This record gives sequence, structure tokens and C-alpha cells, in this order.
Amino acid sequence: MTESVYEKLADAVNARGGAIRGMKCKEFFTLLEELFTPDEAALGAKMPMSPVTAEDLAKEIGSDPKDVKCSLETMADKGLVFSRDRNGVRFYTLLILVPGIFEMQFMSGEVNDRTKKLARLFDDYFEAVTQPSAAATAPLVAFPFARVISVEQEIPSSVEIHPYDKVSEYIANADDIAVGTCYCRHHGELVGRPCDRPKDVCMAFGPQARYIAERGFGRRITKEEAIEVLDLSEKAGLVHCSSNTGKYLDFICNCCGCHCGILRSIKNAAAPSMAANSSFIVTVNEEECIGCGDCLDRCWMDALTMEGDIVTRDAVRCIGCGICISACPTGALTLEPRENAPVPPSTWRDLNAIMMTSLQQNQ
Repeated sequence: MTESVYEKLADAVNARGGAIRGMKCKEFFTLLEELFTPDEAALGAKMPMSPVTAEDLAKEIGSDPKDVKCSLETMADKGLVFSRDRNGVRFYTLLILVPGIFEMQFMSGEVNDRTKKLARLFDDYFEAVTQPSAAATAPLVAFPFARVISVEQEIPSSVEIHPYDKVSEYIANADDIAVGTCYCRHHGELVGRPCDRPKDVCMAFGPQARYIAERGFGRRITKEEAIEVLDLSEKAGLVHCSSNTGKYLDFICNCCGCHCGILRSIKNAAAPSMAANSSFIVTVNEEECIGCGDCLDRCWMDALTMEGDIVTRDAVRCIGCGICISACPTGALTLEPRENAPVPPSTWRDLNAIMMTSLQQNQ
């Protein structure tokens, strides 16, 4: 019975897509068993793809509405179920594994026996799914789940910037903004791989921000504070990463290449700029370059190298984050529009539909 509910839960989690899907292995089930009680697993497996109220779910599965409500609230507090109020009515959705459940376990920055155990279990799972044998049999999704957003102030004023490329516009239009601990760097600390870059820099917007603040995973911040978070992140050489959506953003992660799952997977790709990138690319003015090499250490993708006394850029490896530009003392590095840069899908639903189509075509 226990094995059956976790098998069904695994199918339900994988059906929701995300950055990691289809990787059912012993490490996955060990992780699910730690996150969900058997009763929670059974309930999660029965949740529909669309947001649902406790009353409607109870009617669908033939359970007491009060019991279902209590379980869903507990799961929301544990970061397993997303909860949102719509005009006084509470809706619930089973979270994706990544991004979703993983992030919620570490976003509050807690250090205790449970978070340490979960960190080890996630580490075991990530290691299992990145093994060559697992990668060879994993379903291939050719469409990028994430995208990079360039440092806005580094884009020349003469260049037209689309709204989906302006972090400041997302911040200006957000009803609610929350910030929490960088889950990737905190996870690294819990398993003995610390990072010295800022941790309190990962932001969420709109309903996601309200959920994070309500459940204690992070705290609400003002728009001015959000800009300060961006400035701090850029000075520390962190890259702005988000889901590959354009109409709105649920989150902006400010990522380091040593711990961020998105950046690490991009770097390990044969062509990082095809895996996830911004709408821009760095260009080098050889006449202005003095060959100091200060920019090289800022590039997480190893897209910049020295050829003699001049920095050269590998267009295939450049993701257009713009982090390298502020290190250049002569202004030799600039951002220019990327040729044929793709327009991101509008919403999560659009993105997931494209990814699922990509998955089916490559099976």
C-alpha cells in the first residue's frame, strides 16, 4: 500500500513538469517518503493539475472536507502544496519538484536536523539523475526551462529593450515581492559545500511572493529593496535567472555557477547559449581592450579567454548575463542584441505545454 501511494505520487509530480522530470529511482522514492507522509502522498497523488479547493477535492475523492483542508494546509506549510487566495476562496496546487518543492525546503534558511537530512537526500537524488547512465536514458526536453536576464544597466541606451528583458519593469509592475535565502547556496552549506556570496537574494513575485511570506519561507520587501537586492547581486557577480516566461515572473534567482542547478547544467551543456540565455550577447572592442583579464573571473560559462593580449569571446558559450562588463576598466565589453533571440512563452502554462511537446517528440 505504501509503495503504491508513493508510486502514484511520483507520477503526479512528474506529470507537472519542471526542470527535472521522469527520474524515478530509489533516491527519488526515499526523498518523497521523507517529504510526504503516506496520507499526504495519497492525497497529493489525487490532486488535479488545475488549482482546486479543499471542498471540491474532498467531494472528488469522497473524504471529509475538514480533514482534506487540514491536510492541505499542513502540506502548504511544509512547502509541498502551493496555496493561493482568490476572492476569498482558497485554492491548492501540488508543487513541481524543481523548481518548487526543493526551493521551499531551504528558502527559509533554517539549519536543523531535518533540513540537513533533506539536503543530503536531495544531494543523493541530484547525483543519481546526473550520472551518465541516467542522463542517457532520461527523457530529452529540447526547449529551455529557464532563461537568463541581462544586467539592465549594462545594455546600451541606444538599444531597444523588450519588456520581458527588463528586470526593473517586472519589479515596477509587481503587486507583491518577497525575498528569501538562496536555496542552492543554503543546500550547499547544509551538505558541507558553502559559498561566500550573498544568500538573502532570491526573489518571488505576485501570488508566489504572497505564499512565501504567508508560510514563513521568506519576507515581503518593497520595490526599492528589490532594486537593492539586484544591485548587491550584480556586484557579487551573481546571474539573474528565471523561468522562461515573458508575461510575468514568479521568481528571479540570483545565481552563482558553483551551486546553482540552472547555471551548472547550462555550463555542462555542449552549447550553453542554446540551453538558456538572454536576448543579448557580449561583444569585445579589441581596440579598447588592454588585456587585464579582470573580466575572465566574472564569467561562469568560461566564454571569455585570452588570446595574446586581447580578450576573446566564445559566442557559443556566452549566455549574455552582462556580469563581466562591470569588471572592464576601459569599456571594451558591451552587450548587443542576440541575433534571432527567441521570445519567451507568455505564461507557465504556455512554457509547460511547449516543454511537454518537446518531451513527446524526443521520446
